[in-house]
Amino acid sequence: MSRHAQPPRRLRLRLGAAAFIPELLDEQGISAQATLGRGGFTRRWFAQAQPIVPLVRLGLAFDCAAAAAAQAEFGLLVGLRAGARLTEAAHHHAQRDTRVSAALMQIIARPETFPNAFLSLSVSGTTCTIGCLPLPDSIPARDQLTDCAIGFATGALRALCGPRWRARGYHLAHAPPPDPQRPSALLQAPITFDTQVTSMEFDSQWLAVDCVHASSRSAAEAIGRPPDRDVAAEVRTILAAWNTVDKPSAPAVAASLGVHPRTLNRLLGKTGTRFNRMLGDARYETARRMLRDPATPVISIAWSLGYADASAFSRAFRRWSGMTPSEWRKAADTASS
Repeated sequence: MSRHAQPPRRLRLRLGAAAFIPELLDEQGISAQATLGRGGFTRRWFAQAQPIVPLVRLGLAFDCAAAAAAQAEFGLLVGLRAGARLTEAAHHHAQRDTRVSAALMQIIARPETFPNAFLSLSVSGTTCTIGCLPLPDSIPARDQLTDCAIGFATGALRALCGPRWRARGYHLAHAPPPDPQRPSALLQAPITFDTQVTSMEFDSQWLAVDCVHASSRSAAEAIGRPPDRDVAAEVRTILAAWNTVDKPSAPAVAASLGVHPRTLNRLLGKTGTRFNRMLGDARYETARRMLRDPATPVISIAWSLGYADASAFSRAFRRWSGMTPSEWRKAADTASS
């Protein structure tokens, strides 16, 4: 990739992915109002319809949030969630060109929107590279900002391509965090740190496929949603293959099945279940499968399932099984010996 010129310090951008900062803080039991207030922000300010903000101010918001959460990968978390959520929302409606390449270019071709302003795309043979502009050293939390941008691209591709999509690898232009397993679990691909630029690589063949929402709509129209369709089984299949840091939402799963979320709830209700119960069952099954591997740390399992820390995962697992993850793993080892 060619080296980019650095964006100006005085650059002004739309809020974009940063709008998800309060949500992530609240989920971790951290007061978003107090945290953001230290950077001169208010919750009301974040609730505005895409306000214009200087790049330096964006950096301050990430700086305050990452420090309060004590998470070196906070920017990555924000980007992954924003990329998935915003892309899902944008592509629920039919589009003339349903290919991933068209949708991806629409995302990147928004230079006024953070984090899209930092992204570039290039294709060479079988490799597609999404790169991130290097930011000036004077920008607060510049590593958080670039991580957010590359996380946004990752979340968008997961939403566009579905759970089978994988990146070949990532290059992050900063030192590794105290625990490199955390970003590896979030991105689920090899990471090289201390590189010249921040970028990701994936197979270019993904650009030619249809977006999952478009292909699912077409399939649904083709089969006419027959009355004997086993929607619960289809939901279980989707949840078992889901690969994202964010919990799969009912609207996203409904879209992949080509039905309205209310229709999905109604069809599941007829089978005596509901989406949240099925989601919990799927996460429990994934957790048990991962716990059977004694080499996988509990914290890595927690991160892979989208929990902020091991204690949050342990509480959820105890609700499912009546035991902590460590107790369940020990019992499983004893039963198999």
